[in-house]
Parts: sequence; structure tokens; C-alpha cells
Amino acid sequence: MGRSLLRLVAVGLALAFAVAPASPGAAQEAPRAGGVLRVATIGEPPTLDLHTTTAVIVQQITWHVFEGLYTYDRSYNPIPLLVDSHTVTDKGRTYTFRLRRGVKFHNGKELTAADVVASLKRWGRLATPGKQFWKNVEGLEVKDPSTVALYLKEPSGALFMGLARPNNGAVIYPKDIVDAAGDNAIKEYVGTGPYRFVEHKPDRHIRLARFKDYAVRAEPADGFGGKRTAWVDEILFVPVPDVAVRLAGVETGEYHIALQIQQDQYDRVKTMAGVVPGLIKPEGWSTAVLNHKQGLMTDKRIRQAFQAALDMEPIMAAGFGNKAFYRLDPGLSFPEQPQWHSKVAGELYNQHNPAKAKRLLQEAGYAGAPVRWITTKEYQYMYKNALVAAQQLEAVGFKIDLQVVDWATLVQRRNKPEVWDVFSTAITFNPEPAFSTATNCNWPGWWCHDDKEHWLEALGRESDPRKRRAMWEKVQQIFYEDVGRVKYGDFFGLVAIRKEVHDFRPSNETNLWNVWLK
Repeated sequence: MGRSLLRLVAVGLALAFAVAPASPGAAQEAPRAGGVLRVATIGEPPTLDLHTTTAVIVQQITWHVFEGLYTYDRSYNPIPLLVDSHTVTDKGRTYTFRLRRGVKFHNGKELTAADVVASLKRWGRLATPGKQFWKNVEGLEVKDPSTVALYLKEPSGALFMGLARPNNGAVIYPKDIVDAAGDNAIKEYVGTGPYRFVEHKPDRHIRLARFKDYAVRAEPADGFGGKRTAWVDEILFVPVPDVAVRLAGVETGEYHIALQIQQDQYDRVKTMAGVVPGLIKPEGWSTAVLNHKQGLMTDKRIRQAFQAALDMEPIMAAGFGNKAFYRLDPGLSFPEQPQWHSKVAGELYNQHNPAKAKRLLQEAGYAGAPVRWITTKEYQYMYKNALVAAQQLEAVGFKIDLQVVDWATLVQRRNKPEVWDVFSTAITFNPEPAFSTATNCNWPGWWCHDDKEHWLEALGRESDPRKRRAMWEKVQQIFYEDVGRVKYGDFFGLVAIRKEVHDFRPSNETNLWNVWLK
């Protein structure tokens, strides 16, 4: 990619989480092949089809199997992965991608342009960021077996970032698998990644194994790109919904890595023999997602009452315990993203104004209909945030029906607007606001607002950094005025890692290639 183009699309992040110290092994030791890496996760994934969900657990597992045209370097700039080179013509409206030769799928077939076209079209139909991306796509076609042409309606300042995004990402499946699935979930999990899918035994494990014919890039490892090496023979992702069991398991050596450890256990993790803590800062922001499509929350005054009632400090304290692991901040992007972070409309964040909430409920004619709120204990903080928030809301007159389910059920149920009014989740770190889940009309919650859509589309086209920031601030202003979602605050993640795990870097994405066991 040319330097001038990189200046337009680079995020330029020099963040602690992006280059977190490699855990825990000695840097001078040479990596060793072999072993089974056991990772304790929060539960069962709702699917293994990355095109169809923004659930982070799906990405954490499947992006070892599936790959896209681009990925991120250590500073969250987009860099090629399955692409060898590209050209841009027609005043920024035509992109021609040359694919790498010799890249094989796990079924032995070679990657071709037909696979890319079929997969990207499906991603554009089904994925939350894909639908946003596809609004500016005029066409996509195979030029020859190794060449794909993408035609845009208007030039884009965020195209490479959209293709590099891992969550709900534009991964490439074989064309025959795409054709067989259509808009239904894929049945065969075949990708080009360093690990291949072996088996899924629900409530026991998902097993991945080293792909011996993986086409390694020549460049040195850089962030999530460059050389990817599958050092371990297998990776086992083990669903362990109870966070105490996850932590105990990594202490005894049953698991090598335990994800989503409760933050108030930080001091304990530091004292465990053979275990080190891994910090992810920032990991995300905790939120209540309101249903804009159907039910109570379609009334703006009820949404505003919900937002006005909340006192975020006790909500965040309940969820995260240790004050070093959370902060109150109105920004839709994090302070660690200075090019995007803003306090615009901050006066509507953390209002803690019961009188205003009661007045708005009265104006809306709210008569005590139950607010159906779906949450989960598999992410403990989501449940605890919801519990305290529900108490505050009931104090101003809301009636809350808190429904506690497993995470996979929550992710499935949130797609049915007729069955819920609020659900608990988090918005994880995102380097490109144009494809932010927090503001997307197509994502559950269905926050669709004409002015917001206008600014998001303009943000996706614009390349000038100052203009892009101003557009993102417009979106944030509308977010708070219309109550797109309800942000509680930022939080930082904690994972527990056995000392025999080398070269693991804690991050939102949890990539396990280049990780080895001593």
C-alpha cells in the first residue's frame, strides 16, 4: 500500500493494549512446536459463521480458521493478508485486488477470485459492518482466477479498514460452501487460516488443529498480520461459564489461558504460582441496548427517561469491582484514540436525574408496562451492571423484567424484536468509527436515524482526518440526544495466563497463532 494511501487510512494508534508486553515467556528462547493449548472461554458460541454475528467469542475462535483480504498491524493500520497487491483507478472508485498465489483452503482447494467474490457478496448481505460497507458498492466481479475488481459509487476513506475488521469480518469461505449455505448458516468450517476446524462437541470443546499446508506470509509478524505460525498441535476452546471455575482451572493447570476473569480477582491472580495476569486496556464499553424497532423503547421520551435516571458510578463499580478497571467517560471512542475521542454531548451522559426521568415517563404516559431486559451471568459484569441499573430505574417508576440467560441464547434472542426491550452487551474497541457496531442501523436494537445515517455515510467516504472527526462528533451528538444506546462506562479486561504460555499478547481479539508452549 502506498504511503499516501496509508496516511489516509491509518489509525496511528500507539496504545498499550496494541503492543502489550508479551506474556510470560523469556524473549530469548526459540519457539518450540507441539502441545495442546487449552483456552477457557465464557461459554458456547452462538454460531461458528463469522459473517452472521458480532459476538466476540465467535471471532476469538474462528479467526484462527478463517482469513480476510486484509488485517491490522500493531498500530491498527490495515495491511494485506490474502491480497498480494492492489491498484486504485477511476478517481478512487475502482479497486483491483491481486490475490496471493498458492493459498490453500483446508479442503486442499486453492483460493481463487470466485471464492472472494462469493464471500464478500454474502458478507455484504449478512454482516452488520458488511451492510454498511455495501451501501457504497456498485459492483464486484472476477477479472481472472487471481484478480477481483471492486467498483464503488463514491471514493472511500475507510475501505481497507472495513475489509480488515475481524469482528463480524469479511472472511473468505470456499465458493461452494457459500453457495450451499446462501443466507443460512454455513455447515462446513473451511478457511485458509493457520488452524483448521476439527470438531465441535457442545458444552465440551471446539477443537482446532495445525494446518500443515498453511501459506505463511513472508513479512515478519506485525500485530495480527505478517508471518502467522501455528506452533501448537491443537487448540481446545473449552466453554466454562462460571468465572470462578475458569480461574481455578488456570491455577491448577487444567487451562493455559482463562478469558474474561472478574476484575476484582486481579490481586489474587498476581499471587498465583505459575500464573500471570494479562490486562486489556481498553477492552470496551458496557451498554444497555434499547429496542428502537418495536415496543416501549420506540418512544423517545421513555428512552430519554431511561438515560436520565442512571448513576453510572455504582453501576460500573458493581460490574468491575476494582476501580483501576473502569472509568466514566461519554466518548463513543476511547481516550486512547485521540483522533476520535470526544466529550461532545457529555452533559447527557451520567445525568443521575430522577426528577427528569419521572417527568419524561409521565409525559410519555408510561403506565408500568414491564421492560423486558435480557442479560447473562456468563459475562458477570453484564448481569451486575443490569442489576444495579434496574434498581435505579425502578426507583423512578420503571417496572423491570430482568431475564437471565446464557450468552448464546441472548445473542440468538436479540435478533427477535418482538421478545425484548433491552439487552446487555458491550461495544469492544474499534479503530474505524464508520463501521462501529455502536451506531449501526442493521445491528440488533435497530437504531436507524436519518441524520445519523447521513453522517456515517459521509464518514465512510471522507479521507480528511479533521473532517472525519467532526462527522464522528455529529454522530455522537445524535447518539445522546436520540438515546441510540445507553453507555455506562469504559472497562478494561483481565485474563489469566499460565507461565508456560509464550508470546501471547492480551488483546480484544485473542489471537493464538505465534503462541507456543514450553
